[in-house]
Amino acid sequence: MAITTNPIFHARTKHIEIDFHFIHDCVKNQELQIAHMHTQDQLDDLFTKSLSIPYFVTLRNKLTISEPPVSLRGGDKPAKK
Repeated sequence: MAITTNPIFHARTKHIEIDFHFIHDCVKNQELQIAHMHTQDQLDDLFTKSLSIPYFVTLRNKLTISEPPVSLRGGDKPAKK
């Protein structure tokens, strides 16, 4: 966050490519707003960290992804009477 809002180019950030500069320009032009996000709300943890089952389920639910039904066999056909 600090790098995107600071207009000074730092030598340690030379490796950052065009996408950073694009984001920096968007922030500078007030086209994009940067906000702090609490660690418990960072959905990317699902893909980057080993999580406890309850925390995994909490984040998964925020993505509105759920477990499939127990049986999918015949689920696409109308019930016979």
